[in-house]
Amino acid sequence: MLIKIALNGARPKKQNSFIPQSLFEIEREVKLLYENGNNTFHIHCYDENGNESLKPKDVDALVTLVKSISPEIQIGISSGDWIEPDLEKRMKNISDWKFVPDFISVNMIEDDAIKISKLLIAKGVKIEAGLNEKKAAEIFAECDLIHDCLRVLIEPEPEEISLALETINEIEQVLNIAGIKIPRLLHGFNSVAWDVLREAKKRGYDSRIGMEDTIYLENGEMVNSNLDLIKYANKILKNQ
Repeated sequence: MLIKIALNGARPKKQNSFIPQSLFEIEREVKLLYENGNNTFHIHCYDENGNESLKPKDVDALVTLVKSISPEIQIGISSGDWIEPDLEKRMKNISDWKFVPDFISVNMIEDDAIKISKLLIAKGVKIEAGLNEKKAAEIFAECDLIHDCLRVLIEPEPEEISLALETINEIEQVLNIAGIKIPRLLHGFNSVAWDVLREAKKRGYDSRIGMEDTIYLENGEMVNSNLDLIKYANKILKNQ
C-alpha cells in the first residue's frame, strides 16, 4: 500500500506555521521524510513571496531541489486552476517548464482539465486524475486520458464521514461501471482524514497523508512536521 506524502497543499501558514512552503522548508521536510523511508510526494509549488505558482522558474527550482535529495524520489505537483486562473498563462507556464515532475494531479471537475492534461502528457508527465465527486468521475470515464493516467485520486470533499463515504461509493460506482482498472488512491481532508485513511486500507487502495490533508493527530494535537503524521498513519495501518 502506497502512502504518498501531501506535504503542504494550499493550506495557509496561519493555520500552522510549520507548513513547508519555501524551498528551504521543503528541502528540510523532504530530506527528513526520505530518510525515514518515504519517497513519493505531492507538493504544491510556491514562489519566493509565499504564493502558489506554476511559473517555470518556481517549478524548475522545486523539481531540481527534490531530485537533488535523491533521484529515486517521485514528485508530483498540483495543476489547480486557482494557482493561475488565466488558462493561456497556465498553459504557457507549463509549456516552458525545463524540469518536469514525475506526475501531476489534475482536478477533473475543473474547466479545461482535459486540455491541461493533454498538454502535461505531451511534456512527458503522468496524470493523476483528481475525482472529488460523481460528476468528475463521469468526465474522466468519458475522456481518452486513461492510458496516460498513473492513478485515480478519490478525494471526497465532505468533512463528515457518512457523506464522505457516500461520495466515495458514487465515484467507485462510475469507475467500476466504466471498467477503469487504474490504481486508486483514496484520501480525505481535515476531520475525516484519519477515517478515510482506514477506509483506503479496508478497500485495498493506496492513500496519502500530510499537512495538506490535516494538521492534527486524532487526539487533537497539532503537528509540527509531516513526519508526525506519517508515523501516526503507519501505526494505524499496522494495527488495523
